[in-house]
Parts: sequence; structure tokens; C-alpha cells
Amino acid sequence: MIAPSLPKSSSDKVVYLVDDDEEDAFLFEMAIHEIIPYCRLRIFYNGLILLEVLADPAAKPHLIFLDMHMPYPDGLEVLMNLKINRQWADIPVIMLTGVDDTDKISLAYQLGAQSVINKPDSHSKLLDIVMNIREYWFKTVRLPGHASLE
Repeated sequence: MIAPSLPKSSSDKVVYLVDDDEEDAFLFEMAIHEIIPYCRLRIFYNGLILLEVLADPAAKPHLIFLDMHMPYPDGLEVLMNLKINRQWADIPVIMLTGVDDTDKISLAYQLGAQSVINKPDSHSKLLDIVMNIREYWFKTVRLPGHASLE
């Protein structure tokens, strides 16, 4: 699924998901549409494609979900590229992981991830995570470069 990059109105949120696992991406997409219907999700199955798309300043999302464990480039390499580029460094990045690797989790925070979340093992846990994301990222905090909350 490829959604347009720009929000339709000021209340629309543009979110990118980078995950090489199509099933995980589909489940995440369903949860986002159920809990955050005003969210426009764009899915990338490869981090290089994300970086190419972000070369267009109009393609800047409100938030990026990035799988930590992917084939080249892995999520940490993509995160590093995002955070060293001034144009993208202020985009909040939430890392997703299915592996309990404390060294990689620590490195993700050192490289600038705002959060690291374990991939849930049930639909209800996924819905809870997405609900918490909605409450925190779209209702509580001010996102960089975006004038107003929901």
C-alpha cells in the first residue's frame, strides 16, 4: 500500500512503517486504521526506499516506525542515516523489535531512537500499543514542524 505523502487536513497524521515482514506490516496497518483512523500510513519493505522517498522534503512524515532487524540495511543503519541528516533528524523514530538484544536496544537509543517497542505477540497487545502511541504522540506531545495537536 502506498498512500500519498501529504495529509488531507491539519488533523491527518502521516506515519511511515519500515518492516520487511509483510504479515507484521499488514497487522500493524490494520491496527493503525482501527485505532487512529485519521492516520495515513505508508509502508516500506526496505529502508533504502524510505531514504529515497525522504529526499523529497514534502514527503516528511510525522512519525516513523522502523523494524530493527531487516536485511541490508538493517533498522539501526537506517536510523543512523535518518539522525545524521539535518533534514530528517527531528522526525521521531520508534524502533520495533522481535528480539531481546539489549546491546542493539541500547545502540538504538544512542543513535537517536525515541522509543524501542517489542513487537507484540497478540492482536489485543498490538491494539494497546497503537492506542498508547496515539495518546502520547498525537495527543500529548508537540511534533516537530507541525503546528497543532489533533
